[in-house]
Amino acid sequence: MPDILALTAPQNVLPAFTQHCALLGHHEHQLALILAGEAQPALHKLTLSAPVQAIQFPQAHSNWLMASFSTSGAISPYLHQSRLSVAALGHCDEHASWCQRYQLLPSASLSQLVTAMLASELNDGQTLASSLHQLATTLSGHYAVIVQDQLQPQYLYALQGGLGLWVGQEDGLRQICTTSAKAMRQSANSAYEMKPQEVVRFGLSQPTFIAADESTAPISMSSGKQIQVPHHMLDEIQSQTHTLAAQVDRYHSGKLFSTALLAKLSALRSITLVASGSSFHAAMIASYWLEQLGGCKVQVELASEYRFREVHPAPDEMLIGISQSGETADTLEAIRLAQRKGAAQTVALTNAPGSTLTSLCDHTLLTESGHELSVSSTKSFTAQLLLLYQFALALGQARKALSSEALQTAEQQMRRLSAAVQTTLEHSKEIRRWASELHRKANLFVIGRHAMYPVALEGAFKFKEVAYQNATGYAAGELKHGPITLIDEELPVIACLPWNEHAERMLSNLHEIRSNHGEIFVLSDGNLASSERFHVIHMPTGLGNLSPITYVIALQLLAYHCALQRGNVIDTPRNLQKARTS
Repeated sequence: MPDILALTAPQNVLPAFTQHCALLGHHEHQLALILAGEAQPALHKLTLSAPVQAIQFPQAHSNWLMASFSTSGAISPYLHQSRLSVAALGHCDEHASWCQRYQLLPSASLSQLVTAMLASELNDGQTLASSLHQLATTLSGHYAVIVQDQLQPQYLYALQGGLGLWVGQEDGLRQICTTSAKAMRQSANSAYEMKPQEVVRFGLSQPTFIAADESTAPISMSSGKQIQVPHHMLDEIQSQTHTLAAQVDRYHSGKLFSTALLAKLSALRSITLVASGSSFHAAMIASYWLEQLGGCKVQVELASEYRFREVHPAPDEMLIGISQSGETADTLEAIRLAQRKGAAQTVALTNAPGSTLTSLCDHTLLTESGHELSVSSTKSFTAQLLLLYQFALALGQARKALSSEALQTAEQQMRRLSAAVQTTLEHSKEIRRWASELHRKANLFVIGRHAMYPVALEGAFKFKEVAYQNATGYAAGELKHGPITLIDEELPVIACLPWNEHAERMLSNLHEIRSNHGEIFVLSDGNLASSERFHVIHMPTGLGNLSPITYVIALQLLAYHCALQRGNVIDTPRNLQKARTS
């Protein structure tokens, strides 16, 4: 996932940074860093080898540096008038409005916007510490900021604006500040996890809290080794705050879609999505968006079935093959079949540039969600969802099916997404309590309506995949056509219930379940209260069409905790492998 990082020490930090990159084996291969040169700081951009080996720096000595790691290179520190160096990660609410206020382009990065806001405060005579506190109270969102001011070269400052940020001490009097728990765990002897709105100063002395009145207090550090993420799956679930924020930034920077692809959209009359496994569920969810926002006829096909059909692609149809690895055999064969039958336009949607799928297709959409080490798809799945949503917006604009007001609303909801994901992850204790009951059940149902139906399918898929529980996903309206006969005290039901136009029908379904003595576990942003055999976790509001992403993440976390309490192997479930190439 994308990270920002700063190192400082009395001595040269470049050898330590090289070792640091190699130690992490970083999968975000675009590195941007600001170095303290002999004269003025300078920004450099490099592409790392994979795995990371020696890094050649343009200068031999620097006692501090500020770096960002990302897949696309869109995330970078910003250097202002050779004085302020700013690295920011995450997102802020009303980004475009703030950019307009500070006379920046709407595509300006978060680092550029934060720099403009801090520079304005400094020009008015404020100190850097007070400027950061002002930023914390003014700028809402979900972000982390690291700043260095050449007028105080011995110090760096950090602000936690809702996105995880650690400050720590390494060997040799080095100090580190980073958004990466892995980096802190592997590098620091002692560390501190910052809390929201906190401002910390670090450098050549003990890291220190800076209060709003500029009073100071030393930080009590704990062992860096205590920062533990027990499984890759949990790490990747938690990283979705960062990966999705980076993808929203890529959308607003205009770097997601090629000109050649955009040119084909206005003439489309239908879209066919082919995929397997979790990617098939992503396609099902996306079909609702492509129809509603893109104004286009959509069909979704299992690649393993489509490849053996007698298909007849239309000249004005686009075929999108979805595969995390780009090597899913059924999806590749589905694309080849469609091309033999005369498919006019094919698109690869994948996390793997240079894969077989990208070589087969006319156009490529990259999720750029970073390497996923767990077999179960988590962050790659939600990255697929967000990219398909963004594609639906581009389609709606090209076909003039989306009003400017609807587009503005959708973009505002995207800006709220990473904060909503973090809110969802903060329900971890409640989700663990649910898991303490649900992990004992051999069978369970997961239900939803509209776009929440494929969310339920994906949730049930995760229970099968990692918890080895016989979970079945249903469209809630289908329960009365047979499955409701199975519901009793021993078969719990997990319901995805966003408070929208489908909520009343869904409540009717839940009443039927209760009348059959079923126990219900509800994920909802509605004003519902828990009661006997009716448990509620309150989901974040204000996401509209994007709400499937947060509900999927809650189900990922629930399946993970059920698997953990059942004593299962988490990252390599039995009988599964990451990519099927034959």
